[in-house]
Parts: sequence; structure tokens; C-alpha cells
Amino acid sequence: MHDPAETATLRRALVWDLPTRLFHWLLAGAIVGAYWTGEFGGFDKTWHMRFGYAVLALVVFRILWGLFGSRTARFASFLRGPGTVWAYLRTFGSRRAHPTDTHNPMGALSVIALLLAALAQAGSGLFASDDILTEGPLNGLFSGAVDSIANRTHGLAVWFIIALVVLHLAAIAYYRFRKDENLTAAMVTGYKQLPAGMGMERPASLWLAGLFAAISAGCVYFTVEILPALLR
Repeated sequence: MHDPAETATLRRALVWDLPTRLFHWLLAGAIVGAYWTGEFGGFDKTWHMRFGYAVLALVVFRILWGLFGSRTARFASFLRGPGTVWAYLRTFGSRRAHPTDTHNPMGALSVIALLLAALAQAGSGLFASDDILTEGPLNGLFSGAVDSIANRTHGLAVWFIIALVVLHLAAIAYYRFRKDENLTAAMVTGYKQLPAGMGMERPASLWLAGLFAAISAGCVYFTVEILPALLR
């Protein structure tokens, strides 16, 4: 809950650029699509694999954008040390919202955990096989131990992703009803009510985002279509 005196000094500020928002919603859709087609799509896993490739490309894009993108999206802007995370946790139960123009310390950990889980899930799918009709493009190209580890990872990582999604949704609800902070609206519009001096100084570079998207898609295409032929 915002202090009334503090609220009077707030202004509408841009915090999430368009590439970051598109990544967020596209990743959510790709994960849901991969899960649905994997569990309920029957024996034909074509669309399951396509959604998996999309997840992989999106994660690669987010890594690039987290290193070289706009300020609020960079890992260096929101990743904090254990001391800062612990200090934030001590105030977690407060009804008072602490303004930030990027991910808060707990949200930062959630972002990294989800990126790693999605990378493990989609990456292991490249080597996995259902032993029926479908196998990843890199299945069988390395040792059987690699394929076996990939199969186990692919089966386990999905549960980590589900757990992280549930925690993410619970956190959104907590911030909305406990701290009166609408995180979903900010990720849709890109804007939050913040004190003066906070927020993005200028919009993100869309041409740079487009370049990173092309690089990400190219990396996945190379891995899926070209690398298997080179290794056979």
C-alpha cells in the first residue's frame, strides 16, 4: 500500500520496454503450448517440438537482451547479492510497496530460475526421445548417456517450470491484494506509478531487439536443421 503523501509525488513512468513485454507474453504462450501439446497432443509431437524451439529461441533472446538491452531489462540492473535479498525478505510481509523500476530482488531470482528451467527443458528436448515416434534433432548423435540424461531432465524440468509458474502467479496476487501493486498491468502497458527520477530515460532500441531476435532464431535453426546434418 502506498503512503498518501508518497502517492501524490508519483508519476507515470516507463519501466518495461516493448521487447521485454513481448518476450514475457510470448514465453508464457510457448510454455503453455508446449505443455498442452506434449500432454494432450497425442502421438504426433510436431507442434510440441515447435513450441519447444520457440521457448529456446525466446530464452536465447532474453539472455542477449539481459546483457545488452535496455537498462531496466539488464541482469546487472536487477540481480542483487544475498544481503540485499535478505533485507528485502524482511520487509516482504509489509503492506507498504517499495517502488522499483525493474524487478525487485525476489522477482529477479524468479526470472533467473524460470530462464534456467526453460533452458533445461527446451535444451534437453533436443536430445530426448519418446521411444515411439518422436525424437529430438540431436538424439542419437552423442553417447547414449547424453540421451538418457536428456530424457530424465526433460521429464523433471517441466515440474520445476510448473512450480515456478504457480509461485509467480501467487506472487502477482500477493502484490496486487497485499501491497496494492499491479504487476500484470505494468507488464501489459509498460508503465508504473513511480517517484520522479525513476523509469527508463528513453525507449528501447527496436532495431537492436530485432537483431537479437534474428540471431536467436538463427541459432535455433542452425541447431535444429544444420547441426544434425553436420554431425551425421
